[in-house]
Amino acid sequence: MTTPDDSVPTTECRICQTDVPSGEYCGLCGCHLEARPGDGPEWLRITNFGAAPDEHLLRPSLTSSLFPHLARRSRSAFRLGLILLLVCLLAFTLLRLPAALITVGTLGLPVLYFLYLRESDGFRDFSVGTLVLTAVLGIGLGVGWVLLTGAMVARSYEVGLGSAMVGMPMLRVGIGIPLGGVILMQLPAVIVRVLRPSSREALDGFRIGMLGALTFMAAAAMTRSAPLFGTGVISKRPMESLLVEAGIRGIAIPLITAAAGGLIGAALWFTRPPSKKNLHPGVVRLVLVGLAAAILVVYLSLGLIDVARVPQLMMLGLYLALAVVAMLVLRVGLHLALLHEAHDEIQSDEPLLCTHCGHVVPDMAFCPACGVATRASSRASRQSRREARPVRNAPGPEET
Repeated sequence: MTTPDDSVPTTECRICQTDVPSGEYCGLCGCHLEARPGDGPEWLRITNFGAAPDEHLLRPSLTSSLFPHLARRSRSAFRLGLILLLVCLLAFTLLRLPAALITVGTLGLPVLYFLYLRESDGFRDFSVGTLVLTAVLGIGLGVGWVLLTGAMVARSYEVGLGSAMVGMPMLRVGIGIPLGGVILMQLPAVIVRVLRPSSREALDGFRIGMLGALTFMAAAAMTRSAPLFGTGVISKRPMESLLVEAGIRGIAIPLITAAAGGLIGAALWFTRPPSKKNLHPGVVRLVLVGLAAAILVVYLSLGLIDVARVPQLMMLGLYLALAVVAMLVLRVGLHLALLHEAHDEIQSDEPLLCTHCGHVVPDMAFCPACGVATRASSRASRQSRREARPVRNAPGPEET
């Protein structure tokens, strides 16, 4: 079957039962046009992540999970940035430089995220006021929370090393402080959402939520660690202790924080399209809320691990395991949001360059060639590509 101008062949999607351009994926609902083994339920499409081509949903890819707007060519640079961050953490640990270790571990991912905002057109998609408000709220709340709870945390460390806290002290330090922190961490995204942002795209909420969470984390960690900067340049602490601190401060906590802020922001911005309001109307939103709650449980688990006074290497293992869980939950949440949120106006008769696979495809909700959601690129990028659409060259005399 072809379209009326006989230029774009079409076929009927087996899921949404709509005539769509032929390809591997339905440009309207994102499902495979032909059933594939292991794809799971149609609403999940487990074999292909919605923000990156040729990636399984459960593939442990940090770059596509933390930086979903990036095209394939840009992911290599950010992957290198994550590796460089890890190398610096290891180097400062081996050199016994705690101040440098704390600084890189605390500020490394936030700095990389600001570079991502620039690369993903964040400064074009959002007003400067929105970004500044989010960052200022995160920093102010982070500093204020540490100043308010600093004495309570300090008293908790007066308990003998290796002794677990019990009773009310455990509830206050192990649950109360992390719970208060995670609530305050989400306030910047909640406030921006209440102020009625200009867009309701899930990945816009993801960027705002992660910005607020990472600035909160960085401000709180630097404020709490300020006294450590006066203890000397070279540390005499055991190497095991420094390695554990590097793994927790520089890897686990930033990843869990980013996942918590990003997923909750995406859930706040998520909207269902009119065409899917009668198709599993509450399932997707319920799953997103459940995933966001799972992230919060992971974050609260950190406080319980701290007050349990478990051996250091076991503590590091638990932190890293929770970080893996948090990144997996984030990845599934973003995938579901991209598959089931409202999309741009469908213009299947107009060509559009897909930044993820490089193919010129009909302008639809999903790329028919690679299956990536069109909204997995910035609003500014989509607008510029629609203003300068690809033009098919006229056939030469020998081709007619």
